[in-house]
Amino acid sequence: MFPVKTRPTPADLGLNRLAMRLLLVQAVLAVLFLAALPRVGLTVAWSTVAPFLVGDLALAGFWLYFLRVPGRPREWIVPETLAAQLLLLTLSHVLSPAQYVAVAFRRPLIDHALASADSALGINVARLAAWTLAHPRVNVPLVAAYSTFLPQLVVLAAILGIALRDREALWEYVFHFHVCATLTVAVLAMFPAACAFQYLGFASTLDQTRFIAQFNGLRDGTFTVIRFNDMEGLISLPSFHAAGALMVVWALRRHPKAMAPAVVLNVALIAATVFTGAHYVVDVLATFVMFAGSVVLWRRYGQSLLVQHRV
Repeated sequence: MFPVKTRPTPADLGLNRLAMRLLLVQAVLAVLFLAALPRVGLTVAWSTVAPFLVGDLALAGFWLYFLRVPGRPREWIVPETLAAQLLLLTLSHVLSPAQYVAVAFRRPLIDHALASADSALGINVARLAAWTLAHPRVNVPLVAAYSTFLPQLVVLAAILGIALRDREALWEYVFHFHVCATLTVAVLAMFPAACAFQYLGFASTLDQTRFIAQFNGLRDGTFTVIRFNDMEGLISLPSFHAAGALMVVWALRRHPKAMAPAVVLNVALIAATVFTGAHYVVDVLATFVMFAGSVVLWRRYGQSLLVQHRV
């Protein structure tokens, strides 16, 4: 008879090979971000980082408590979920401000190409947004669905890990989040776009005041200080909102009762990216291609790094 394992290893609580690789990726991204700041004339208001750092340290402290007092094996999914959530948060705290560096490189805008691609598909986002604005019964639920983007991404880890106890889905979600978030910021740096509502000159049904002020300020050099409590999504191609919607639905695919409402909500979220005028249609189509590529990467590389254990 084999002895019963009573104490977990760090890998049992979330520091598996996949997590360690993702931490390495985050470290590289953080170094690149900090090195690029002076090159593009940006600084960070470090006092605004403190509340986010406190939250991260609180989660890390909770994880360390479980490492010291692990409890029963079936409870280990709690700190493992915390580890996954912490990886999601720390990546966000690197790549959210990295958007500003990406825009501040001031590469040529590609809106003409994106608008031309939409036109070739027979789609005019300005007309779609005008129609949506004229129909409040359509606009209101679409805007509401769009606003669920961050809450969905935050709670999904807890749902997968603690509620559904689907460890593989949890780590696949973390993997896709890293791949898609990193790619969207990289594409932003190389191929920035002012977004459809600016290029085509129409009013989005979403409030784009902060986007316009910050994006244009980065382009003309008047925006120079990144504040963590005042950040905006600056990415057009590919749409990270659409990527998030795909991540949520894909992660829940083995759980029909949870997946059904997620599909309804996220179909509306993806539709909102276009019907509110926030994105070109080709932004969303490119997102499907990116996410498909992430799934291939998971199956060929990420999945093999996930060390399985029994509880």
